[in-house]
Amino acid sequence: MWRGLALKAITKRFIFIYIPVLAALFFLSRINYLLYHTVIEFFAIFTGLSIGLIAYATRGFNQNRIFIKFGIVYIFVAIVDFLHTLAYKGMGVFPNWTSNQPTQFWIAGRLLETLGFVLILYFPKLSERTLFFLFGPLTTFLITSIWTGVFPDCFIEGFGLTEFKISMEYIIIFVLLAVLVRTLRSKDISISTFRKPLVAAVILTIFGELSFTLYSDVYGFFNFLGHVFRFLSYMVILRGMIVNALANPVRALLFELHEEKEKLKEIAHRDSLTGLFNRAFFNEWIQDQVRKAQFQNVPLSFIMIDVDDFKQINDTYGHLTGDKVLKFVARCISDSIRSSDFAVRYGGDEFLVVLYNTSKQQAERVASRIREKIRNSNELGVDVDISYGVAELNPGDNYLKFLQKADEEMYGMKREKKSCCD
Repeated sequence: MWRGLALKAITKRFIFIYIPVLAALFFLSRINYLLYHTVIEFFAIFTGLSIGLIAYATRGFNQNRIFIKFGIVYIFVAIVDFLHTLAYKGMGVFPNWTSNQPTQFWIAGRLLETLGFVLILYFPKLSERTLFFLFGPLTTFLITSIWTGVFPDCFIEGFGLTEFKISMEYIIIFVLLAVLVRTLRSKDISISTFRKPLVAAVILTIFGELSFTLYSDVYGFFNFLGHVFRFLSYMVILRGMIVNALANPVRALLFELHEEKEKLKEIAHRDSLTGLFNRAFFNEWIQDQVRKAQFQNVPLSFIMIDVDDFKQINDTYGHLTGDKVLKFVARCISDSIRSSDFAVRYGGDEFLVVLYNTSKQQAERVASRIREKIRNSNELGVDVDISYGVAELNPGDNYLKFLQKADEEMYGMKREKKSCCD
């Protein structure tokens, strides 16, 4: 179902956004190719710089270092792309240059981009610092070699693309195919979380390079198509970084904050020694439970429990043993009731159990089971016993009166034990 909805959304986006935009760009290229080229190149440069800026901005909290590395690569690629745009035929920034120099800058940019893919994907342990100090001098060398005429010719007026340029495009395509295979097969977690945008970007770049092997006119259709594919590949990388470096961490952070809030709420509701709910939370919780029982017309039973001679245990064996006794009693209570029941440390050595949709007779059996579990255990090496009282709250009754009734029954049991001993 969700896949179908996602497919419909993508189809609508493709029909109503991408196709009109591509049509407008193609129309612009037919009217004024230089303007089209300048527009799409500056969009691509802006996208490349955005990749770098997002990588830099998220470096402090983003655990996936692959984003930082791509940011470094695309900063240098954007620099070369900027020079390619300024040098393009008709711009007039470098009047003595021909169509050869912008084509050389284009190849230099694609070499840097492809090398970046190779180093990041095949050498994941390569540090960001090393990558930066490698791409800085390399970019400088490529720009200098083009500026001084050392870089091999890539385009000759009246002839078209040179064999060097076409050969480099095919070499780049071959290397990108190897990168694609590596991306698909890699089990590296940093790559797998970024796999989809990487695969899409590499495929779009390959299509772009194929287009650039076919044109003979720098204002031609395949040149137009190649620039579109290259821009889309940048956008895919950028979108992948935004989702993985910003949206997902923010979503994860919100989820963690929610979890932390729930944990703090749980801590506030629990008794730190026994782990049972505390009396403050019981006072909030019981109101809703009484209303719920009344609405459903079911009984609610209370078991009030008190540890016998607890002061004597503390005085004889010490407070650490006393704490162990309280935790032991709490555990016996928890083990004897349903997950839907509610156990509270009500006071110092007093406990309260609330049993939903339970009669007094059923609650008596639960209380007896708890007592037997406590009395029959030799876990602490101390004789422990409890007294308890049970009261059943009928729909519409005041629960406080029945808590008092359970409390009175509990003390009645204590008195009976003492009278027997006497």
